[in-house]
Amino acid sequence: MKHLVMLLAFSAILSAGNIYAQKTAKTTKFSSVYTNLNKDCKTVGGDDGQDEAAYCRGVGGYKMYVGAAAAAMMISIQTPEKETIGDIPMQGFDYDTTKINVEWRLANGKPFAVIIRIFKYGDEKANESDYFGKKIGEELKIVGLKGFDGINFNVDAKTPGANVKARELADNGYRRKLQN
Repeated sequence: MKHLVMLLAFSAILSAGNIYAQKTAKTTKFSSVYTNLNKDCKTVGGDDGQDEAAYCRGVGGYKMYVGAAAAAMMISIQTPEKETIGDIPMQGFDYDTTKINVEWRLANGKPFAVIIRIFKYGDEKANESDYFGKKIGEELKIVGLKGFDGINFNVDAKTPGANVKARELADNGYRRKLQN
C-alpha cells in the first residue's frame, strides 16, 4: 500500500510538471531583436600584425564575434560568461557582414536562439589551396543559445517564407525544451 501511495504521488507530480510546461509553452510571448553586423559592432585588434575582429551588440549579455583568419571569416556567439558557443560555419571573405542582420529570438524577453544568413559552399574547389568550394546558395542558420543547444537547424534562403520558417523552427525548439 505504501508503494502504491508513493507511485500515485510521483505520477501526480510528473503530471503537474507536464501540465505546467504545456501551459507555459502556450503562454510564451516570442519576439525578436536584431544586431546589424556593420553598425552594432566595435572593432578590436588589427595592430601589430593581428587580424581585425569585432564584437557586436547582442541581447541578455550575449555578443556576436566576427573575426578574420588567414583563409576565412569566423562568426560565433559569446555568452555573458565569455564562452564561445554555436555552430556557425566559417565563411569565405566574400561574405559581406555589412549586409547581415542577426535575429535574436526571445521568449518572454529572454534570448534563446539566433538566426543568421550564411553562405553554402559546394565541395568542389577550383584549386587545391582554396579553403572553400564555389558558393552555391545561402541559408538561414538557427542556433540555440546556452541551455538550448538542441536548436540547430538550416533553412534554404530560397524557401518561400524562409524567415518565418526559421522563427517557427526556433520557437518549436524552445517549446520542445520546456516539455522535456
